[in-house]
Amino acid sequence: MFRKFLSELFFNTSLGSGFYSDLSAGTFVVLIIFIILSFLLIKFSEYIKVEFFFGLGLLLSSITTINVLRYKPYGGDAKIYCDLTFISKSSNLSIYDVEYKYTFNYPPIFRQILDFLCDFGYQSNYYFFLLPALVLFLLILRNENRNVFLSSMYLFGAFLALWWVLKTGNFVMLELVFLILFVWHYKKKSHLSYLFLILFGIQRIWFLLLVPILFYLDNTNFAKKAKTIISASLFAMLININSVNEFLDSIFNSNSQYNVLRESPGHNTPSIYLGLLNIFNIDSNLFLLIIYVLVGIYILFLIIRKLKMSTDIKLITTFTLVLLINPYLKPYHFIFIVPCLLLVSDSLLKDKRSIIIAIIMPNLFWIIFSNLSSGTSLGFFQLLFIIAFIINLISLDKEKNEIDRFKI
Repeated sequence: MFRKFLSELFFNTSLGSGFYSDLSAGTFVVLIIFIILSFLLIKFSEYIKVEFFFGLGLLLSSITTINVLRYKPYGGDAKIYCDLTFISKSSNLSIYDVEYKYTFNYPPIFRQILDFLCDFGYQSNYYFFLLPALVLFLLILRNENRNVFLSSMYLFGAFLALWWVLKTGNFVMLELVFLILFVWHYKKKSHLSYLFLILFGIQRIWFLLLVPILFYLDNTNFAKKAKTIISASLFAMLININSVNEFLDSIFNSNSQYNVLRESPGHNTPSIYLGLLNIFNIDSNLFLLIIYVLVGIYILFLIIRKLKMSTDIKLITTFTLVLLINPYLKPYHFIFIVPCLLLVSDSLLKDKRSIIIAIIMPNLFWIIFSNLSSGTSLGFFQLLFIIAFIINLISLDKEKNEIDRFKI
């Protein structure tokens, strides 16, 4: 009986089964208990050794992340990309004009990149294509004398990010590489950081918002910043000049249900924008989208200006807020937070509250509610863990700065 229980637990956790059913009254009670116990764990964490949290975090992350590749279906996005590139090539049509249930939402250059990768088995072995980003991440950790085990634990289990990447098969390898290089050059105060930020942002378009925001926050030489941004932008446009109009048109006017104006919110798309529209039963349109973006950016700047933070914490806060207000937010985007943790000192990442909020609570949440009748809307709780983590980082940063000033 215990073996059967474990088998069903792992199976439901791998598929997130509970989020495909309606929320039951019993699940709501469990949710309240989960919230209360989470607060108690954080409150009394000072009395528990950090090694316990390391072990618990690794255990829960293993149940979710490693387990995801044991049960099909997984890697659906990898199959979609390869199917789209194959149909496009065989029919001699633009990949944005292919009649398919799903749309290709990457810039034109990725048509050639994915065509190449699919010939090398990306559809079946997509997880191996994450290795370049992983190796680069580890090399930078070693170069900066960081705690490799600690950062690897965040990579493995923070915010269920890796779980979502492995589950969906989404192509994030290049984005991770460019984002890691951006953070690395940013820490070196190199203007090349703008080049890598643009190369990262062009892949999802939304993240290009980070360029003017960083330009505003960065107090270094104006001319050098502008020159780098213009050069990088021209380069990005040049390599995507083919079919760029079709690409931009596909973002909003695709006949597929999978675009920002038609997607349904839920655990697979925990978009604040789409969630608000769903609550008020309003159809998405371009006008509302623009209003939402402007309000979101305004709130972001209010937070940045009001809260006193060190430069690195301000950047990771800004990045995370931009990610969270993304109107087409997908949970595999959470993996983009991990490279930004290079901006956070080991002492803050080793904080017990940080480990509980970023690793233990998200994984425990997923395990519990994947095995109950939870409903897709409960998946929005994933955002609360990220918000709580950033709030805790800001608090820890403030405490550290006050201690440093006292020493002076």
